[in-house]
Amino acid sequence: MAPFVPYHYSAGQSTIIKFGGLLTTEFLEPPPGRCFLFRQTYRHTIEGSIPENLRKLINSADRPKGPPPHFHQFQTEYFRVENGVLGIAVDGVVRRITPEDGEISVKAGSVHNFFIHPDSPESMTVYLSASDSGNDYQLDRVFFENWYGYWHDALLHDGGIDWIQFLAIQDGGDAYTPAPAWVPFRRQVGYWTCVIVGRWIGGLLGYKPFFREYTTDWDFAVAKMKGSFFQRHLVHAAFEEEKSWTKQAELEPRAKPENAEFEQWTEDMSPTPLGLGPVAYDQGQFNGAQPRSVNGSNGHSTGVESKLEQLGSWTQRRTVVDDADK
Repeated sequence: MAPFVPYHYSAGQSTIIKFGGLLTTEFLEPPPGRCFLFRQTYRHTIEGSIPENLRKLINSADRPKGPPPHFHQFQTEYFRVENGVLGIAVDGVVRRITPEDGEISVKAGSVHNFFIHPDSPESMTVYLSASDSGNDYQLDRVFFENWYGYWHDALLHDGGIDWIQFLAIQDGGDAYTPAPAWVPFRRQVGYWTCVIVGRWIGGLLGYKPFFREYTTDWDFAVAKMKGSFFQRHLVHAAFEEEKSWTKQAELEPRAKPENAEFEQWTEDMSPTPLGLGPVAYDQGQFNGAQPRSVNGSNGHSTGVESKLEQLGSWTQRRTVVDDADK
């Protein structure tokens, strides 16, 4: 297949809606030590009259209820359920997560996937974040904007997921698909398959991990691609010379923009709007209804509350020492 071309434009939106409201993602300012933070809501279905291709997708095995199994080579991922029930499978063990469980973590290298649990009511809302690996290719807003944009367009308008394009985008976000469980060294095989096929071969064939139509911080995405020998030829530098909006308005003052024909699928089509409450994170601290200590899913979590408590204890000890020296 030829390299993918996006069907809709979502760059610059802090809240992105996919699959007619089946998936809503709100990008937030990450707390210290995390490279991204967003609040995400999955619905089981969309009631009422919706386009035929969306209804067909919802009724199929490909219904978007969560990402496919994957692992992160360098990052630990964190989950905190706000409402509903989250299902999460970590290294073959499935857990049922509710708001009472607080924040859970999935260590780097663990094969996992999460989904809206069948026991959840109409919707499920969860906060997701991850540690900052310091690498060019990692889980961050650039990756998620492109993954959710591609996932939406591919399933609704492009006939399904293209394997090479999928691997190229996953490699761009430190998210790798493992080989089947019976394959020895399945994580290593999955990692190098993504790198070799997605980044190296895909890059030479014209497959990009990031698209300007989806990406808010396009300069950052360009810098990422320029770091790869196999992808730098996909970057065009003309955007650096683009005129400001004021200059463009002067050139064409009476231009009347029109909505693209594919935009309706990026709006909430449900007759029942999402009843999302205020964001529970404020200045890196969780102010939700369940401010409990963190729980590790398969290891110790380094949640924000624990860090703040440790910092407070250290500050108190330091004050005592300073007073004793006087």
